[in-house]
Amino acid sequence: MNIRSFLIFLLIVTGFSLPGQAQPQGIPFYDLTRDPVLYTVGYAHLDTEWRWDYEETVNDYLKSTLDDNFKRFAKYPPYVFTFSGARRYRMMKEYYPGKYDTLKRFVAKGRWFVGGSSVDECDVNIPSPESVIRHVLYGNNYFRSEFGKESVDFMLPDCFGFQAWLPSALAHAGVKGFSTQKLVWGSAVGIPFNIGNWTGPDGKGVVAALNATDYTGHVNPGLDTAAYWVDRVMTNGRKYGVFADYRYYGVGDVGGAPLESDIVNAVAATTAASPEIHVRLTSSDQLFRDLTPELANKLPSYSGDLLLTQHSAGSLTSQAYMKRWNRKNENLARAAEPVAVIADWLGAIPYPAGELNQAWWTLLGSQMHDILPGTCIPEAYEYAWNDEVVAMNRFASVLEASAGAVVRGMNTQVNGQALVVYNPLSIQREDLVDAEIPFPEGVPAYITVSDPNGAEVPCQILRKTKTAAAVLFPARVPACGLAVYDIRPAVEPGEVKVS
Repeated sequence: MNIRSFLIFLLIVTGFSLPGQAQPQGIPFYDLTRDPVLYTVGYAHLDTEWRWDYEETVNDYLKSTLDDNFKRFAKYPPYVFTFSGARRYRMMKEYYPGKYDTLKRFVAKGRWFVGGSSVDECDVNIPSPESVIRHVLYGNNYFRSEFGKESVDFMLPDCFGFQAWLPSALAHAGVKGFSTQKLVWGSAVGIPFNIGNWTGPDGKGVVAALNATDYTGHVNPGLDTAAYWVDRVMTNGRKYGVFADYRYYGVGDVGGAPLESDIVNAVAATTAASPEIHVRLTSSDQLFRDLTPELANKLPSYSGDLLLTQHSAGSLTSQAYMKRWNRKNENLARAAEPVAVIADWLGAIPYPAGELNQAWWTLLGSQMHDILPGTCIPEAYEYAWNDEVVAMNRFASVLEASAGAVVRGMNTQVNGQALVVYNPLSIQREDLVDAEIPFPEGVPAYITVSDPNGAEVPCQILRKTKTAAAVLFPARVPACGLAVYDIRPAVEPGEVKVS
């Protein structure tokens, strides 16, 4: 026995593993440079809303996901299961606390895996990269706090296309891997590889399993010798020196557990006497944990969009309110958080972490891959619209309170009325301001606007009432800063030199 073989043997016996290759206890260690392995992920896809609403999901689908898998665990000891979506776990905890306690025990035993890292299996065409990073932040924070676990993959079996920036955002969030089966629905660029490196515009990226096969796929007898899978694994080994591939099996779209017949065949393949490939029943992220940087660098690479020719285009033009409110919420969040930090730093009011976190949770949940694109039944949107408005109110309340606290500490002594302009961007910004200015004693015929240095700027009255006027003028404000402008009545038009 050489030194490497002895070390591997010692690691297996003691329950430890090589760096970057964490193995659940009792699972044999494979050397992917020579041992052909098919990572086989038991999974139940759940559309949190689609042709049903949250009520049906809670009453039926989450309950069956718990009950059915508990039965499978008792009957088939080698069987393991992955389920995604931190907010679905929150629903389980709220509505089925007893079953949730049982779930936590199975997670601790390595039978049930938290997967996907996210708050929900979200759309990634409409949300901003900031939202995707927040999915990983809040999703894995929940998994860590509840189970002491985290996932290192982003799992989107059923999303309607993927933009080129996604791997960069995932890498920035600390995610190692990505998986989907959706490209078989008509990818505009085909399927670049089965497993490989998907790289974003900044050169960073993730290992991606882009052909994980149907999440409702069956496991036929003899998976360890099935020509299709043997060819895929061995081809990867011959071409890239990594003898591995990745597949889903299970059910969808209403949760539950894989069929017993599929579990029986999957378990049998793990104990076959003369396998052509090793079938490993494991979590959705184990492949990405096992691939060292050296192995990952051997795999093929792709950079660019992975959009669909079918299924996605129509959905992305429906439910305009959802898309508008989602973007309004993202903009409100971007505006509220910097000024909340400033208010806290000034000692004006404490940073409202709880309020912002709850607002983000509500927003991220509504980005689920059927809700935001617009493929749900009308009843589902009664819940989703309400959540969007709740999130907007929360972000807006933080923005109003924080900005008000900061303004109270500023010098607003001017000759006329002080108007404070806020720029939430991280760059200096010059843009037009449309502000309604009160004039309780009547709107003057003319108005002048001066910048913080006292220089008059061009302005225009857009509309009037008896006691207010909407004024348009250009303002220049520092990055994440506030600036005081002076609004005064005038007896005649100003002579402003425009440079």
